[in-house]
Amino acid sequence: MKEHKKYAVIGLRALQRASAKVAENARKNNYKIPIWKNGRIEYEIPAISTEQTSSLDAKSQGV
Repeated sequence: MKEHKKYAVIGLRALQRASAKVAENARKNNYKIPIWKNGRIEYEIPAISTEQTSSLDAKSQGV
């Protein structure tokens, strides 16, 4: 079971990296992207995120 969890975590992180790249590209080019907000889909230019992840987080989670 641990191996399946490991692959789920790897997949989730890949999706997070991909979504961060899409948001960055949308900000640079002034594009609106669909965001689930207030119980419906709204199109807006994503705000700048100050949240950062580090490799220390991965080590602490055992990946």
